[in-house]
Amino acid sequence: MILKHEHIKLSVLIVARNEELYIEKLLKSLCNQTLAKEKYEIIVVDGNSDDESLDIVRSIKNIFTNEISILVNSKQTLPPGWNLGIQAARGDYILRIDGHTLIPEDFLENYLRLIEKQPDVECVGGIIESKGTGFQGSINQYVYSHPFGVGNSKFRTTKVVWEGFVDTVPYGAYKREVFEKVGYFNEDLKRNEDIEFHKRMKDQGMRFFMSTTIRSTYYVRSSLKGLIQKSLGDGTWNIIANQAVPGSLRNRHKAPLFAFVVGLAVLISALFFSPMRWALGGIVLFYLAVAAWASRGIIKESGKLYIPTIWTFFCLHFFRGFGCFRAYFKKEFWIIRKKRKAS
Repeated sequence: MILKHEHIKLSVLIVARNEELYIEKLLKSLCNQTLAKEKYEIIVVDGNSDDESLDIVRSIKNIFTNEISILVNSKQTLPPGWNLGIQAARGDYILRIDGHTLIPEDFLENYLRLIEKQPDVECVGGIIESKGTGFQGSINQYVYSHPFGVGNSKFRTTKVVWEGFVDTVPYGAYKREVFEKVGYFNEDLKRNEDIEFHKRMKDQGMRFFMSTTIRSTYYVRSSLKGLIQKSLGDGTWNIIANQAVPGSLRNRHKAPLFAFVVGLAVLISALFFSPMRWALGGIVLFYLAVAAWASRGIIKESGKLYIPTIWTFFCLHFFRGFGCFRAYFKKEFWIIRKKRKAS
């Protein structure tokens, strides 16, 4: 297929810190795409890595000199890094991709094909296939790919050939004019900045289109501790991001907070009222039944036991809910709330 939009150029942004385990594979994949070299550029924004990440990037740049630019993000968090990369980008579309990612050789070519099919859409993207290593990593892979774990996130759970309009996409390729109209990522947020940014886009009538022709592999945390830390951070910063632009959260983002608050209320009531102990027991049994049902697929896939998977589902849900709850006690929540009300 010959692309009609021969003038279109992609700017691929990688904002990373301490990604020595993954960055080499990602960069080599990007430098060996089926797409012609003049059709894209690669910008790596390093957040003062204290491992070998930057040395690896420089060594690859020495081989593929024209394709890679390196910037330094002294603030280290993601939003300032993205903003630095966006301002330096020369492409017509700006594509964000995480350092933890592995991509096929036709990844960028498929983006241009989709852009050709949907030239009026402001942001296009594809699906993510989660990948874990080791025993716990493979369980984490399963729960991050199951609707019981991540809700109706089409980009994580879609297993069939599909394309259409969605509420968000990962690794979005944004038209350059999106940033000219909407502005940049909110640097008050340490993470989950895309949730708030996408709400601003939607408020201006901008749309997101997803196609399963675009596929990438994301390496999930390989330990239960890593999953817990991510869940805590996601829950916390989802709520804080919603303070920057109220209405940013979808129902799947709100569900952990609702479940945590209801569960906490029932638990406290059960301490004082014996009838509530029956309610608490019923909730626990119902959750275990649903988690066991959701876990049945992992036995078909790998023969692993139910119990570790059920426990991982619980940790994902509980700590994301707890993270949502603790957001109200974080100074960042009140600082951003105060800024919004003063503006």
